[in-house]
Amino acid sequence: MALRNGGVDITADSLDRLTAFVPPGDTVVHVCTPPATRVAVLISLAAQGFRRLVVEKPVAGDLDALAAIERLRTEHGLDVVVVTHWLASALTRRLARLARSGEHGPLASISVRQDKPRFARTGEPAHADAFDVEVPHALAVALTVAGPAELVGAGWTDPHAGPLAGAWLSVQHRGGPRTTIHSDLTSPVRRREITLRLRDTTVVGHYPVSADDHHAQLRIGAGPREVFEDEALGAFLVAAYRYFTGAAAAPPGEFAVHAAVVRLLAAARDAARSPGIEAARAR
Repeated sequence: MALRNGGVDITADSLDRLTAFVPPGDTVVHVCTPPATRVAVLISLAAQGFRRLVVEKPVAGDLDALAAIERLRTEHGLDVVVVTHWLASALTRRLARLARSGEHGPLASISVRQDKPRFARTGEPAHADAFDVEVPHALAVALTVAGPAELVGAGWTDPHAGPLAGAWLSVQHRGGPRTTIHSDLTSPVRRREITLRLRDTTVVGHYPVSADDHHAQLRIGAGPREVFEDEALGAFLVAAYRYFTGAAAAPPGEFAVHAAVVRLLAAARDAARSPGIEAARAR
């Protein structure tokens, strides 16, 4: 693993040797392991005294792992920031303001389309299924914009191609709106599109689709299409490290939101494996 200490890059061959290079109490650790192996890494880091953690999304791969991480947070005082950089996006902030302002009436629904080709998978896959890819970002945005929700239905976008080809889910927010998310990992093109349907208008936004360009787009009703810079990952990481140094508030996305994402994804997997009437109707 690589770390930076005083501007110098250092490579350590095991977690046990980290404390030989850096003081745990003053160090931020970025945990990039897949969800399936994350709990073991966090246990080791906690035992060595590391408390400030930046963890890739989703924070856990299943409910057992989530419960284990919640126990670690309580017992060891871990400060876990989850990388869901869509929440730091300028587009997300504008969508949230539009939904909450009431200027165009109440929010009726949210729909998200996430298309990206993802055919090159070598070795042991980092993700168990398509619910781990992109969907956590969109779900965190929906919960932030429209509030807590319960699963209505879920499934694979192509049941014949299997769980890594794509997935969809639908949730009902307690305030009334419904969110539907589709993620197609066999698409020949890339798209990260979010649509908010308000009583009086429809708002369509596009997140940047790759690291090659950092611009989002937004159209409100029949108005002009706006294009603006939106480098959300960089903004998120700056906010996270400023938070850990005490210079700023925590970046967007409380741990409770990320825990809710894991619980909804677990319910979605159960529904996708055993599709029922509700799942079919949600499609």
